Amino acid sequence: ILENVRSVGSYCVKRMHQMKAEHPIIGDVKGKGFLLGIELVKDKATKEPFAEAGVAVYQKAFRKGLAWISAGHILRMSPPLIMDEKYAAMGMDIIEDAIGEVEKEFGYK
Repeated sequence: ILENVRSVGSYCVKRMHQMKAEHPIIGDVKGKGFLLGIELVKDKATKEPFAEAGVAVYQKAFRKGLAWISAGHILRMSPPLIMDEKYAAMGMDIIEDAIGEVEKEFGYK
């Protein structure tokens, strides 16, 4: 289980960093094993929290079948330790889609 957490957790962190580079509302990402977080901001320079986006991303992702711990502008995730990379990728796809939709709604793209 520990090797799975290291491997899949590393995949998730790498993917979140790629998302940060591509999405203007992702201010920071953090992860250790399967404790993962994405910070949503109104502006990357000021790091002003974007709680409205956090709620909207959570709701959109939930409708697509993904649930996690909502914490205002921080998207906190702690998946089961036995989750494999296939399902991690599916979850990251859902999150990225939801973030993209919210960016469009708030005029970022």
